[in-house]
Amino acid sequence: MKNTKIDIDKLNRELFLMTHRDPELLDEILRGSGFDPEKLEKNGIDKVKAMLFKQRVAFNKQMQANLYNKALMLFESAKESTKEGILSLLRQRAPQLQFNKLEKMEEDDLKEILDESDLLDLMNKIERKEI
Repeated sequence: MKNTKIDIDKLNRELFLMTHRDPELLDEILRGSGFDPEKLEKNGIDKVKAMLFKQRVAFNKQMQANLYNKALMLFESAKESTKEGILSLLRQRAPQLQFNKLEKMEEDDLKEILDESDLLDLMNKIERKEI
């Protein structure tokens, strides 16, 4: 008997082409090897969905972090600024408020009005490009 050399790459390519032309053949091969093609397909789809979900969560987390940082910078700059700067920020945030009483308040009291609970509102306004 002659020594025959088998080209594995060529064999894989031919197997791929056969299963590409006749997908049922691949199902038969998988079943013959003890696998369930439907279960493999479902597991593959579930894995892709999980990866897409994780990517979406990471993207949303990054967007929220960016918005939070922008709002925090705006918030901190207002807290460090003068009374007029704080009133200006409050006017931007809530133009419907009556400011005649606020203008009489001390700078420290105005700074207390701007607390971290306002950051979420600032983040929303920054996201909508209102500020």
